Amino acid sequence: MPALQKRLDGVMRSFDGSKVVLPLDLKMRVAQLILRLTEHKKHFGLFVIMGWQKKWQEYLDISDSQQDIFDKRHIDIMHLKPGEHGSRNVAQTINFDGAILIDKKGVILHSGAMIEGLRPRLVAKKLNPGRFKDLSEQFGFTTKVHTRHLSAITASYVFKGTTVFTVSEEDDSFHIYEGGRILIQG
Repeated sequence: MPALQKRLDGVMRSFDGSKVVLPLDLKMRVAQLILRLTEHKKHFGLFVIMGWQKKWQEYLDISDSQQDIFDKRHIDIMHLKPGEHGSRNVAQTINFDGAILIDKKGVILHSGAMIEGLRPRLVAKKLNPGRFKDLSEQFGFTTKVHTRHLSAITASYVFKGTTVFTVSEEDDSFHIYEGGRILIQG
């Protein structure tokens, strides 16, 4: 079994029992797009929030409009033509700071998005009260993570009904979060 297919099978299993009502085929398409990108590029960071809604605009800031390549050119990842690769478009953003925002239909709305006011420490205390040496441990990560991942897991809790993905620029690990919980780590 090819490595990509094996990873996708693991992703599919991670969505068993998901309470997030986004379509499974959309979740899998985004995971496949990201995992294909990680096969071709190394040591980049990525933060994707899928299920973004306009009502959360107060959390959104675009600090550099040149990084928001999807603002005027939305891409529907579910309707890419055969041979068309959304990863090429997403690949353009790997050196950008900030998140990629995808709505619940699979339309990429923004890139380079700064998400403000998430308050990871408060969310971690609510989800996992007790004494921990740091937020990585409190959220349940098996290794120490940094701002992108802490913001992502917090976003998955604050923005109800979203599925959030990250890639670590340090070790190329791929994570999926829903409801403030880690579904995939590694």
